[in-house]
Amino acid sequence: MPNNNLLIMQILLQEIRYSLRSLRKTPVFTTVAILSLALGVGANTAIFTLMDQVLLRMLPIHNPAEIVMLDAPGPSQGSTRNDNAFSYPMYTDLKNSNSVFTGMLARFATECSLSSGNQTERVQAELVSGNFFEVLGVRTALGRRFTPDDDKTPNAHPLVILTDGYWARRFGRDKSVLNRTVLVNAHPMTVIGVTAPGFYGIEIGSATDILVPMMMKAQITPNWDDMNNRRSFWLNIFARLRPDVSATQAEAAMNVSYRQFLESEVKDLKGNARFKKRFVEKHLNLLPGLRGRSQLRKRFSTPLIVLMCMVGMVLLIACANVANLLIARAAARQKEVAIRLALGATRYQIVRQFLVESTLLSLAGGTAGLLFASWTSEALVRLLPFEGAAATLSTNPDLRVLAFTLALSVITGLLFGLAPALQSTRPNLAPTLKDESGNSSAAGGQVRFRKGLVVAQVALSLLLLIGGGLFAKSLYNLKSLNPGFRTDHIMTFTIDPSLNAYKLPEILALFENLQKRIGATPEVRSVSTAYVSLMTGDSNRSTVKVEGYQSKEDEDMNPDTNGIGTDFFTTMGIPLVAGRDFTERDGPSAPKVAIVNETMAHYFFGNANPIGRRFKFGGGEEGKLNIEIVGLAKDGKFVEYKEKNRRLIYLPYRQADNLDRMTFYVQTARDPNAMAAVLQKIIHQADPNLPVFQVKNMQAQVDESLFVERIIALLSAFFGLLATLLAAIGLYGVMAYAVTHRTREIGIRMALGAERRNVLWLVMREVTLMAGIGIAIGLPCAYLLGRLVESQLFGLSAKDPGILAIATASLAFVALLSGYLPAERATRVDPMVALRYE
Repeated sequence: MPNNNLLIMQILLQEIRYSLRSLRKTPVFTTVAILSLALGVGANTAIFTLMDQVLLRMLPIHNPAEIVMLDAPGPSQGSTRNDNAFSYPMYTDLKNSNSVFTGMLARFATECSLSSGNQTERVQAELVSGNFFEVLGVRTALGRRFTPDDDKTPNAHPLVILTDGYWARRFGRDKSVLNRTVLVNAHPMTVIGVTAPGFYGIEIGSATDILVPMMMKAQITPNWDDMNNRRSFWLNIFARLRPDVSATQAEAAMNVSYRQFLESEVKDLKGNARFKKRFVEKHLNLLPGLRGRSQLRKRFSTPLIVLMCMVGMVLLIACANVANLLIARAAARQKEVAIRLALGATRYQIVRQFLVESTLLSLAGGTAGLLFASWTSEALVRLLPFEGAAATLSTNPDLRVLAFTLALSVITGLLFGLAPALQSTRPNLAPTLKDESGNSSAAGGQVRFRKGLVVAQVALSLLLLIGGGLFAKSLYNLKSLNPGFRTDHIMTFTIDPSLNAYKLPEILALFENLQKRIGATPEVRSVSTAYVSLMTGDSNRSTVKVEGYQSKEDEDMNPDTNGIGTDFFTTMGIPLVAGRDFTERDGPSAPKVAIVNETMAHYFFGNANPIGRRFKFGGGEEGKLNIEIVGLAKDGKFVEYKEKNRRLIYLPYRQADNLDRMTFYVQTARDPNAMAAVLQKIIHQADPNLPVFQVKNMQAQVDESLFVERIIALLSAFFGLLATLLAAIGLYGVMAYAVTHRTREIGIRMALGAERRNVLWLVMREVTLMAGIGIAIGLPCAYLLGRLVESQLFGLSAKDPGILAIATASLAFVALLSGYLPAERATRVDPMVALRYE
């Protein structure tokens, strides 16, 4: 048996050496084939690298399949700061009644200010329960983990664990950071550990910098505590299943306890009997937690799947191209194959030799594709507007990516190599051996197969071109929208003084001082502020009771709200339709006022004038309607472009009971980017330890809000053009080959008096037929596939006639041009030379 294996290895090595010599003798063919495959494999590897990390990869924890995430959708009353969120009292109730989990952890992501060595910066933090590391089975690379004892008493354990990425970035992996005291939100805390490399928490795409025990929440979120508030939903709960309990069994058991807790809570709720019944009947779901949770995944899952389908089609086109090249090459080697068969070689041996060549080509293409994929992935990650995602997503190929590329390369090698290999082993021995040129005509089956490949390439290229056109037009439609505010000459930045231990009066004084100082700066036309940043995807909603409006059962009475400063509408170019703007008189002790947008006014008051009408925050009948509407503003797109206009209430931030961060909007007379250093200097003069973040011009913010649409449009257009180029090369190759093998026929026709246009049409007729069939197949397929991505489009349908016409005409033009070049060369054949052609 060992001798047999050795013999097989020797034969395989011999065939590899022979294949390498053969490929080296045809450098043009080898180079074109490898480049075609490199583009196809590389594009697939690049998208898979991101798809794997965002959609497929499991958390780097012990046995992630045992982890579940708790979720309880349904009616509630109170404030919600997170998806899949629970109150802290509910977490403790569920944890204490648990009999099906080995442990339950809680976590909440927020932002902090961290100072060390006279340098202060804003960091991403996670408040975690003391059993966080224990439940996940994650160890530290340096120092120790949190324990349940670190999370028993409020404010008693000011401890910090750094993530490996933050440790490297901020402290240069200095081990002396252990036991060092840093200031977190101006509170001294001790660094006790560093997480293992690659662990960033359980929020995929979010680069957590530090972890802090849950009982230190008062220091981490200084403006709201809510640890004992059952109506405040902010915690995510994860749990590890006991080995002997399934997820279904655990869900059934936990719902018994959950129902009891809801029944005890419902007594304190406002609302009618139907609402309370629905509240008590809420179901506790156990969702798979092995991949953590991720807002990035929610936003990018569909685009990544769409792009993966596109690059898959590019690879098929590349494979068809190389298959065409191999068939042409095999036709030129028919005498070689006939000689080997005549000397006793088996058909299996020759097929194996051809497959070895195609596999070597695919492996070389895959290797080159890895370089292309690395560059492409790095460029895509750099384009991401999400700092956390860019910090946690790796562009370096790991074992999973290498395995994917290897498998893809081998499969493509077999895919494009098998048909040419089988075709090449069917020569007619006698005529082929007599053929002195060694280049007998291709069989009809070979020609039909090659033309079929070209038809498939044309159809797939049309699919990609139409897809690229649809996404490009969708992006154009979005960018053509008037967002309802000005985007030019606006610079923005955000600060959060509460993270530096500022109290409300100090926060108000700082905001007013900065607005005055920035407004007095030359080149600044006006400046204002907003609590909720525009076009960042953030929103703040509150329940309202409106004068003269009787809400319906289960009606959404939660419009968006935003606290703004004076001159906001002037700075942002938002017209006031009626009433007045806020002034400095609208302060903490003044009567409460509001400005509403047109959608809000029409929803609650119809066509009546909203000025002077009143409302209040909070449901129920208790409490007077204490807020007067003093202005009516134009609608706009303030959260995201694709949404319909939302009901929006503007409030003067100076009348807020609670305040932390604020985004400043500065209208400039020159390039807003040139003002960044000036603004940073003003803030530094007010407080040198105050972190400033999200410094950018408003147009850049709008572009970032359209990032998904931009990247899909860009990549789909690129893949469409690449596919068209590959299809054009394939069509050119087929027709050039056909002309070469019909040289004698063309010479005879011309010697008998055929005109140039007749010869031209002889070739172009085949080109037109192949392109026409490909387009006829591609159009209905493009329509069907377009319906699947219609939800990603804005302002058009998948059957947009303009896009279909432009894509079809463009592809037809490229196809005809690719065929015209060899056709035109055919018309210049010398009949005497052609008649002597062998």
